[in-house]
Amino acid sequence: MWRRHRETASAGLSAALYSVYSGLYSEAVVSSVASAVALAEVGRFREAVQYVQKAAKALYEAAKDVFEHVKITVQRLVELFVEAVARVLAWVDEHKAYLFLMAAVAAGVVALNIVLDMWGLIEHGKLAHAASLTPFIPAGVKEYSREEAFKVLREAPDPYERFKEIAKAANAGRVKLAEPWESLRVLIMPKPSEEKRLMMGKTYRELDEGKKKALFYATLALEEAFGVYRSVLRKYAEERGKAVQRVKVGEEPFKNVVYVADLGQIKQLVEEEEAAFEDALSTLRKRLNEYAVRYGLGDLLNVEEGKARELAEAKQAELSELNDVNFSTKVLAALMAYREYALGRRGAFGKAAWHWLEVGGSARLLYHTPKTAYNKAVRAEAERPAAVEEMVAEGRRRLFLKPSADHYSRFVEELTKSGKLALMLEKETKSSHVFRLFKLEEGGGLKELGVKLRISRVGESITYALIFDVERWRGFFGQELEAGMKAAEEVKGRLPVEDLFSYMAGWVNSDVTITRMGRKRVLQITTSHLWQLAETQALFDWSYVTVPGVSLTLEGPKPRFHARASLEKLDKAIRRSAVGGWLKMLGVEAGSWEGLRRWVVENWDVVMDAAVKRLGEEVRGELEALRDRLNDDKIAREAIAPALLLLQAERLGVNETTLRYFAAVTSGAIDGDGYVSAAEGKVVLTSGKHAVALLWAAALAAHDIKAEVMRVGSAFQIIVSGGNAVKLARLYFLYGPPLLEGDERIINHKLAEAVKLGAKEPLDIRWEGLRRTEGGAAADLTISAAGVAVKYNVYLSEKVIELQFTSTDRSRVELAARLLRLAGVSAEVKKVGSRDMWYVRATTDKLAAGREELRKALAEIVETARKSVGEEKAKRWLEKLESGRVLREGWPKYYVGLMRSGALVVSFASTNPDSIAREAQRLRDMGLVEGKHFSVKMPEEGRDGYVSILKEGLAYAAWLSVYGTEGQRDLAADFVKYILRRAEKAGKEVYEKVKKIIEEGRSWGSLTLKGFEKEVEVNGKKHTVKVIDGSAELEESWSGKKLLRIRITAEVGDVRREYEIVFSRYGRNVAMGRATARADAPDGREEDAKRLAAVIKALTGKEPWIRRRSDGAVELVCGGGHLDGFRRYAELADAIEKWLEETSR
Repeated sequence: MWRRHRETASAGLSAALYSVYSGLYSEAVVSSVASAVALAEVGRFREAVQYVQKAAKALYEAAKDVFEHVKITVQRLVELFVEAVARVLAWVDEHKAYLFLMAAVAAGVVALNIVLDMWGLIEHGKLAHAASLTPFIPAGVKEYSREEAFKVLREAPDPYERFKEIAKAANAGRVKLAEPWESLRVLIMPKPSEEKRLMMGKTYRELDEGKKKALFYATLALEEAFGVYRSVLRKYAEERGKAVQRVKVGEEPFKNVVYVADLGQIKQLVEEEEAAFEDALSTLRKRLNEYAVRYGLGDLLNVEEGKARELAEAKQAELSELNDVNFSTKVLAALMAYREYALGRRGAFGKAAWHWLEVGGSARLLYHTPKTAYNKAVRAEAERPAAVEEMVAEGRRRLFLKPSADHYSRFVEELTKSGKLALMLEKETKSSHVFRLFKLEEGGGLKELGVKLRISRVGESITYALIFDVERWRGFFGQELEAGMKAAEEVKGRLPVEDLFSYMAGWVNSDVTITRMGRKRVLQITTSHLWQLAETQALFDWSYVTVPGVSLTLEGPKPRFHARASLEKLDKAIRRSAVGGWLKMLGVEAGSWEGLRRWVVENWDVVMDAAVKRLGEEVRGELEALRDRLNDDKIAREAIAPALLLLQAERLGVNETTLRYFAAVTSGAIDGDGYVSAAEGKVVLTSGKHAVALLWAAALAAHDIKAEVMRVGSAFQIIVSGGNAVKLARLYFLYGPPLLEGDERIINHKLAEAVKLGAKEPLDIRWEGLRRTEGGAAADLTISAAGVAVKYNVYLSEKVIELQFTSTDRSRVELAARLLRLAGVSAEVKKVGSRDMWYVRATTDKLAAGREELRKALAEIVETARKSVGEEKAKRWLEKLESGRVLREGWPKYYVGLMRSGALVVSFASTNPDSIAREAQRLRDMGLVEGKHFSVKMPEEGRDGYVSILKEGLAYAAWLSVYGTEGQRDLAADFVKYILRRAEKAGKEVYEKVKKIIEEGRSWGSLTLKGFEKEVEVNGKKHTVKVIDGSAELEESWSGKKLLRIRITAEVGDVRREYEIVFSRYGRNVAMGRATARADAPDGREEDAKRLAAVIKALTGKEPWIRRRSDGAVELVCGGGHLDGFRRYAELADAIEKWLEETSR
């Protein structure tokens, strides 16, 4: 055994190199390599990697002079040892060899591209001396690699049954399977001892035969799609290394080492990778649909694309909320998340996907819940470090990523127009690299660009940023700066709290810092968010704004904005507030930041007592220590905001007025370092100091909002969840900065999340005071949320329901508009002519799209006022409010039922022309064609109009849910699910009819003729049908009639020939196909007819009618059901669709 390990280690090195150190090859080195193999064999891969490093270093130290003479580095020696150990393992267990290599990557011992090269050599048996060494494989055992098993299963007529045969052989010891097939064997056909362990878990107990089958086909589809993408990703990793070369430039003795990036090649790699990923997604969708149709797994393999995207992008805490997604949704999410992780975005499900697809086996990724899959991946420490060349290439790649590459195309073009960039390492630390960028000129000269690339490791992530000469590059971002300044004007005009210091205090607590510049103190902020620049500009009126660099993100390049102003701006706001604003209400006497800081220190005992009252006596000591540190601006700026809020609660109590200031202060803290997650149901503030975090928890508690303080890394989070988070989110939205519209770069995504979170609990909406008016009726309606209430006027006039709020206080009208937004109604604040009067107004259509509580209150008002407004008008308004309900839920109320003839009816009727037009447009957006897939009749003279979906339209919508564009797929999938729900309510017969049509639609083009094989029975005799190929084309008869000719080349029994079926329209435009048996076929017409009938039945599931004419001819006749069956095959679907379209009346 020792000799074998020695031979193995030798074989991993070139013969020449081995001769150099063979005399020095000590038993200690052999022992280390042997130990590494032994450890890896029992799954202790991390320790095995450590032994490899030990072996390589020991050998290098023993022969350092020799190695340096032949220019062999210790790193190269490590790589050779890793290769040697992997080969030995591969003889015993190929999968363990792969796990060992991935562990070497995870430990940072070997770069990923080098490991991929090694693995390619191992897989193809091309390592030096491999032929001379005998693998440790028991005689008679058949080994299936990952790829070989996939090929065998994919080509089998029934892959699932073939897999079960292989699994039986594996259980008997005759077959050895690589992952993921070994895991599938354990889950689908476990040995008794394995099943006993599995039965201890709920997941396995719920895994019936149908789910096992679905798990198998989901894994099969993922393996195929992953293979498509992974091969290109490997090439990308290899080529990316070549796109960045480490070279020396200049003249001796002043030569410098630089990294030269071929930007044209990198851009091409980006495009190829994106195309490959789209191919993989397309393959995945098609295969999942094919398996769902062919094997009756529709419900288990239907993909929910929205859920898949949600899972792929989920944070760790959100994974448990997505435990109920099905296998196919996990498959799509896994492919999306794997790509993001492989290219640098370290998401939670991406971490799990990378581990299970690369190391642990994809079947387990699908079998486990997302949370469990992630936890197991973390325990396995599945990380993917990068070499310097890889990081440089990744930074260059991000220049070309969309959408930001399009937003800042001028900058990207200017930076990359030379075609090649040279990067010279300027500074290196344990967590960062800084490079200077040069243009590489002909002859090898370097021209400095005034740009630096900083690559930093932050936690699990790697960040990339360009830092440049401001004067040279600022002009490329002039439009963004102009947009930010324009947005700032709108923000300032729409702030609902007039005292700007309350907002400023929150920002100073978070992202706006106080620092010294020379002898003066200044305020400053650096951000890559244009909306943050706009909001702070509205408050601090920055005197200097520039763009010192660009962050390179997975959405492309994003400018980093830097702004500063004199501390006097804050001092001025403090003076105004102390004279006639919030600080005056608190009793603060201060005229500057310094004065405010001193005042807070003087009143610190009140602050401490207030905090102790909410959190307990144990916090007093920590807060007492904090007082002594308030002379430091860095500490004071974080502590003063929550301290003032505690003082407010103590002195003024909690009411609508104090909640305004509480929310304004908190909004700045959230907009800076905080975040809002509607999915998690959380609002989170952040502080670097535990004592400050306690102050925030106390301030929140003082305003009836419970919070929990938790350490996360080196910072502390103040976490508000559940109903408390909903309340805080509502206050944040109501009194924080406005949620702007338009350019996505000026939209505050935290506020947008707050709107979603604020909608998670009911609003308090009440009405009173119904009264007659000259034109109809009026009432008062009050909307309340988070302790804030606004009373609106509701008018039932001649034509519309109108809700209105008017005031001379613009901030109050802004609040009224935001409360309406929480109620689901978007309305704009407007001015009444030239008067100092403001209003917000919403009428019937917008009100009907609002939340249920609002619609219910309005419906009660209308119902009560029937006599005042008239019966017909009240009925129309109530219908409008009802249509708004279903519109808000997604779809209006479609009728789904059967006519006496058994024909399906799917329609939506309304007297409102806007509703009919809106629904027709939505069907067009989905991809349906009016006149072909649906019909429209507009309302006339108060009578209903309608939108009616034809059978062909419903089937096509089902097809679009799989094969449409991204927007079409989502819309069509929602529509199909909705119609199925409506059909289920209509009864079993209707549901079965709708389900059949949807399944037919999804099946169009989902199968392929080539390689199709099936056994069918015709007239009591079994026939095995093997399809070789097929096609369909349109042609005209001698009379000008349009025909559809389908050709199928098939082998039935031992007879192979091409069959033709010609479809035409007959009678009342009925589609009918005819084929004639050939007299010269083997065994004559009758047998030929039976073989053709077997082909048709195998492909469509229906036997044709056989007619024997008086002249002896035998004719086979197909109907519409057969044509639907033929449409399932990709080779025929397009031609059939075109013929149906051209021949339909």
